[in-house]
Amino acid sequence: MISAALTSAALTSEQLLFDSCHGDEAAFGALYHRMYATVFETVRSVLRDPDLSEEVAQEVLLEAWLSGSSFDAERAQVSTWLKLIAKRRAIDRVRAVQSSRVRDAKVGLREWFEPADDVMHGVETRLEFASALRALAGIPNPQRRAIELSFVHGHTRAEVAWMLGVPLSTANWHIRNGLAALRTVLEAAA
Repeated sequence: MISAALTSAALTSEQLLFDSCHGDEAAFGALYHRMYATVFETVRSVLRDPDLSEEVAQEVLLEAWLSGSSFDAERAQVSTWLKLIAKRRAIDRVRAVQSSRVRDAKVGLREWFEPADDVMHGVETRLEFASALRALAGIPNPQRRAIELSFVHGHTRAEVAWMLGVPLSTANWHIRNGLAALRTVLEAAA
Protein backbone atom coordinates (compact mmCIF):
# COMPACT_ATOMS: atom_id res chain seq x y z
CA MET A 1 0.00 0.00 0.00
CA ILE A 2 1.11 3.51 -0.74
CA SER A 3 1.75 5.47 2.39
CA ALA A 4 1.21 9.19 2.60
CA ALA A 5 4.97 9.67 2.85
CA LEU A 6 5.69 7.97 -0.48
CA THR A 7 4.80 9.71 -3.68
CA SER A 8 3.65 7.88 -6.75
CA ALA A 9 6.67 9.19 -8.64
CA ALA A 10 8.97 7.23 -6.34
CA LEU A 11 7.25 3.92 -7.10
CA THR A 12 7.67 1.86 -10.25
CA SER A 13 4.69 1.10 -12.46
CA GLU A 14 5.09 -2.54 -11.45
CA GLN A 15 4.76 -1.64 -7.76
CA LEU A 16 1.75 0.58 -8.47
CA LEU A 17 0.09 -2.26 -10.40
CA PHE A 18 0.85 -4.75 -7.63
CA ASP A 19 -0.53 -2.45 -4.96
CA SER A 20 -3.64 -1.59 -6.97
CA CYS A 21 -4.36 -5.31 -7.46
CA HIS A 22 -4.38 -5.60 -3.69
CA GLY A 23 -7.02 -2.94 -3.22
CA ASP A 24 -4.93 0.22 -2.98
CA GLU A 25 -7.06 2.85 -4.73
CA ALA A 26 -4.37 5.51 -4.45
CA ALA A 27 -1.93 3.21 -6.24
CA PHE A 28 -4.47 2.59 -8.98
CA GLY A 29 -5.08 6.35 -9.30
CA ALA A 30 -1.35 6.95 -9.64
CA LEU A 31 -0.99 4.13 -12.20
CA TYR A 32 -4.00 5.45 -14.11
CA HIS A 33 -2.53 8.96 -14.33
CA ARG A 34 0.90 7.63 -15.26
CA MET A 35 -0.26 5.24 -18.00
CA TYR A 36 -3.44 6.82 -19.38
CA ALA A 37 -1.77 8.86 -22.15
CA THR A 38 0.23 5.85 -23.36
CA VAL A 39 -2.83 3.60 -23.39
CA PHE A 40 -5.00 6.28 -25.03
CA GLU A 41 -2.50 6.91 -27.84
CA THR A 42 -2.14 3.18 -28.50
CA VAL A 43 -5.90 2.80 -28.75
CA ARG A 44 -6.30 5.98 -30.81
CA SER A 45 -3.71 4.78 -33.34
CA VAL A 46 -6.08 1.91 -34.12
CA LEU A 47 -9.52 3.49 -33.68
CA ARG A 48 -8.88 7.08 -34.82
CA ASP A 49 -12.01 8.19 -32.95
CA PRO A 50 -11.09 10.18 -29.81
CA ASP A 51 -14.36 9.49 -27.95
CA LEU A 52 -14.27 5.77 -28.65
CA SER A 53 -10.54 5.71 -27.86
CA GLU A 54 -11.19 7.30 -24.48
CA GLU A 55 -13.83 4.69 -23.68
CA VAL A 56 -11.57 1.79 -24.68
CA ALA A 57 -8.58 3.28 -22.81
CA GLN A 58 -10.64 3.37 -19.63
CA GLU A 59 -11.71 -0.25 -20.20
CA VAL A 60 -8.05 -1.25 -20.61
CA LEU A 61 -7.02 0.40 -17.36
CA LEU A 62 -9.99 -1.14 -15.56
CA GLU A 63 -8.94 -4.53 -16.93
CA ALA A 64 -5.40 -3.89 -15.65
CA TRP A 65 -6.80 -3.19 -12.19
CA LEU A 66 -9.01 -6.29 -12.23
CA SER A 67 -6.53 -8.70 -13.81
CA GLY A 68 -3.23 -7.13 -12.84
CA SER A 69 -2.30 -10.30 -10.99
CA SER A 70 -1.76 -11.94 -14.40
CA PHE A 71 1.04 -9.47 -15.16
CA ASP A 72 4.50 -11.07 -15.29
CA ALA A 73 7.32 -8.57 -14.74
CA GLU A 74 9.84 -11.07 -16.17
CA ARG A 75 8.10 -11.07 -19.56
CA ALA A 76 7.39 -7.36 -20.07
CA GLN A 77 7.19 -3.93 -18.52
CA VAL A 78 3.82 -2.64 -17.35
CA SER A 79 3.72 -0.12 -20.20
CA THR A 80 4.34 -2.86 -22.79
CA TRP A 81 1.73 -5.11 -21.18
CA LEU A 82 -0.84 -2.30 -21.17
CA LYS A 83 -0.06 -1.38 -24.79
CA LEU A 84 -0.65 -4.99 -25.81
CA ILE A 85 -3.98 -5.09 -23.97
CA ALA A 86 -4.89 -1.70 -25.48
CA LYS A 87 -4.11 -2.79 -29.01
CA ARG A 88 -6.09 -6.02 -28.62
CA ARG A 89 -9.06 -4.18 -27.13
CA ALA A 90 -8.96 -1.58 -29.91
CA ILE A 91 -8.87 -4.26 -32.61
CA ASP A 92 -11.75 -6.06 -30.90
CA ARG A 93 -13.71 -2.81 -30.88
CA VAL A 94 -13.03 -2.23 -34.60
CA ARG A 95 -14.29 -5.73 -35.34
CA ALA A 96 -17.35 -5.23 -33.16
CA VAL A 97 -18.19 -1.91 -34.83
CA GLN A 98 -17.70 -3.37 -38.31
CA SER A 99 -19.74 -6.44 -37.44
CA SER A 100 -22.47 -4.24 -36.01
CA ARG A 101 -22.53 -2.07 -39.14
CA VAL A 102 -22.69 -5.10 -41.41
CA ARG A 103 -25.39 -6.69 -39.28
CA ASP A 104 -27.38 -3.44 -39.15
CA ALA A 105 -27.02 -2.99 -42.89
CA LYS A 106 -28.20 -6.52 -43.56
CA VAL A 107 -31.13 -6.21 -41.19
CA GLY A 108 -31.98 -2.78 -42.55
CA LEU A 109 -31.86 -3.94 -46.12
CA ARG A 110 -33.89 -7.01 -45.28
CA GLU A 111 -36.49 -4.97 -43.42
CA TRP A 112 -36.84 -2.21 -45.98
CA PHE A 113 -36.06 -3.62 -49.37
CA GLU A 114 -36.68 -7.34 -49.41
CA PRO A 115 -40.37 -7.24 -48.50
CA ALA A 116 -40.95 -4.52 -51.08
CA ASP A 117 -38.96 -6.48 -53.63
CA ASP A 118 -40.83 -9.68 -52.76
CA VAL A 119 -44.20 -7.97 -53.10
CA MET A 120 -43.19 -6.27 -56.34
CA HIS A 121 -41.81 -9.51 -57.73
CA GLY A 122 -45.01 -11.31 -56.79
CA VAL A 123 -47.16 -8.65 -58.44
CA GLU A 124 -45.04 -8.67 -61.59
CA THR A 125 -45.16 -12.47 -61.73
CA ARG A 126 -48.95 -12.50 -61.33
CA LEU A 127 -49.40 -9.80 -63.97
CA GLU A 128 -47.11 -11.61 -66.38
CA PHE A 129 -48.89 -14.90 -65.72
CA ALA A 130 -52.33 -13.32 -66.22
CA SER A 131 -51.12 -11.65 -69.41
CA ALA A 132 -49.68 -14.94 -70.68
CA LEU A 133 -52.94 -16.78 -69.91
CA ARG A 134 -54.93 -14.16 -71.85
CA ALA A 135 -52.47 -14.44 -74.73
CA LEU A 136 -52.69 -18.26 -74.65
CA ALA A 137 -56.44 -18.02 -75.05
CA GLY A 138 -55.84 -16.23 -78.35
CA ILE A 139 -53.93 -19.05 -80.10
CA PRO A 140 -55.31 -22.26 -81.65
CA ASN A 141 -56.11 -25.17 -79.28
CA PRO A 142 -53.47 -27.77 -80.35
CA GLN A 143 -50.70 -25.17 -80.03
CA ARG A 144 -52.08 -23.82 -76.74
CA ARG A 145 -52.34 -27.33 -75.27
CA ALA A 146 -48.76 -28.19 -76.35
CA ILE A 147 -47.40 -24.98 -74.77
CA GLU A 148 -49.37 -25.55 -71.54
CA LEU A 149 -48.10 -29.12 -71.21
CA SER A 150 -44.52 -28.13 -71.96
CA PHE A 151 -44.08 -24.78 -70.17
CA VAL A 152 -46.80 -24.66 -67.52
CA HIS A 153 -46.75 -28.31 -66.44
CA GLY A 154 -43.06 -28.94 -67.22
CA HIS A 155 -43.39 -32.00 -69.45
CA THR A 156 -40.71 -32.95 -71.96
CA ARG A 157 -41.50 -32.68 -75.64
CA ALA A 158 -41.65 -36.48 -75.90
CA GLU A 159 -44.21 -36.54 -73.07
CA VAL A 160 -46.20 -33.77 -74.79
CA ALA A 161 -46.25 -35.81 -78.02
CA TRP A 162 -47.45 -38.89 -76.12
CA MET A 163 -50.15 -36.92 -74.23
CA LEU A 164 -51.43 -35.29 -77.41
CA GLY A 165 -51.24 -38.59 -79.30
CA VAL A 166 -49.11 -37.08 -82.08
CA PRO A 167 -45.61 -37.77 -83.39
CA LEU A 168 -42.71 -35.92 -81.70
CA SER A 169 -42.14 -33.78 -84.80
CA THR A 170 -45.77 -32.64 -84.71
CA ALA A 171 -45.53 -31.81 -81.00
CA ASN A 172 -42.37 -29.78 -81.72
CA TRP A 173 -44.20 -28.00 -84.56
CA HIS A 174 -47.17 -27.15 -82.28
CA ILE A 175 -44.83 -25.78 -79.61
CA ARG A 176 -42.69 -23.77 -82.05
CA ASN A 177 -45.65 -22.27 -83.94
CA GLY A 178 -47.58 -21.76 -80.70
CA LEU A 179 -44.69 -19.74 -79.25
CA ALA A 180 -44.54 -17.62 -82.41
CA ALA A 181 -48.30 -17.01 -82.22
CA LEU A 182 -48.01 -16.24 -78.49
CA ARG A 183 -45.25 -13.72 -79.18
CA THR A 184 -47.45 -12.01 -81.80
CA VAL A 185 -50.39 -11.79 -79.39
CA LEU A 186 -48.21 -10.43 -76.55
CA GLU A 187 -46.57 -7.84 -78.81
CA ALA A 188 -49.98 -6.68 -80.02
CA ALA A 189 -51.17 -6.35 -76.40
CA ALA A 190 -48.12 -4.28 -75.40
